[in-house]
Amino acid sequence: MGLFGGYQNPGPGINPYAPKKKPFARYWEILWRNFGKLIYLNLIFTLFHLPLLGAAIVYMSTDNGLTNIVAVIMLVIQFLLEGPTLAGTTRVLRLIVLDKAFFMGEEFKKGFTRNLGASFLIWVIDAIMIASVYTGFFIYPELEQKTGTKAVYIPYVISIAVAVILLFMNYYLMPLTVVTKLKKSQVFKNSFMLTALSPKQCLLSLFTIALRLALVVFLFCLSSYFTFFFAFYPAAFIGYTVMFIHYPVIQKFVIDPYYEETGEKNPEKEEIPEEEEHVFTDRSSSETPVPKQQRPKRGKIIS
Repeated sequence: MGLFGGYQNPGPGINPYAPKKKPFARYWEILWRNFGKLIYLNLIFTLFHLPLLGAAIVYMSTDNGLTNIVAVIMLVIQFLLEGPTLAGTTRVLRLIVLDKAFFMGEEFKKGFTRNLGASFLIWVIDAIMIASVYTGFFIYPELEQKTGTKAVYIPYVISIAVAVILLFMNYYLMPLTVVTKLKKSQVFKNSFMLTALSPKQCLLSLFTIALRLALVVFLFCLSSYFTFFFAFYPAAFIGYTVMFIHYPVIQKFVIDPYYEETGEKNPEKEEIPEEEEHVFTDRSSSETPVPKQQRPKRGKIIS
């Protein structure tokens, strides 16, 4: 801008072939560059959860013969939408992590419509596991009182362990479903293997998710007015963090080996053209800026 300095003054330039920054710096760089897109994506995610919000409003604000029926219908609609919504969100988050240009609505629609069956199956399995862990929280204490032994908790501990493994697998299930053309059985198999190969990444994602959710709960406890905050945060930002942490694992063990084996060009890797293919080479980053010309000082005038 010429307002704070001359636009004609030479600058250092940007090296188009500079090496990528370290993950931590790159995480914040991509986050800041796509901050508006993440808010927009969170709004779309919220829009597809309006049936859940409607069910809660109907159940809490009305009390008649239709209350339960309407609330259940809205919950069923939400249940059917959940898997494809996650698939559409995953497709957009992958492009954000890869720092690619895209149209938000178009890419979300592709992820939503092209993965209806697979994403719904993943969500059904997740829902069954969530329901089993939740109901076990109330059932097993009663069983302990009736039997008088804590051995009844063994199946519950096993179910919690399976739920944790499934949670870690979810970091890979939806991305593999959206990105690859693997069969459903192969998606689950590869997700389990990738989970075993990346325990540090899984624990890091779990920690960041807990931290962000704790922030939301803290704000909600301060004031119920922060409820509107859910429309802009945290779904897309949590998804971005998880995708940023785990998509390199998918690239390393699934995508890159596939293209190396088939010999096809990997579209996710940017290739730098060789020197002889350059028509023009940008050397602005390696050039020494021309020093600014100093205006000649005027001599003193004696009156």
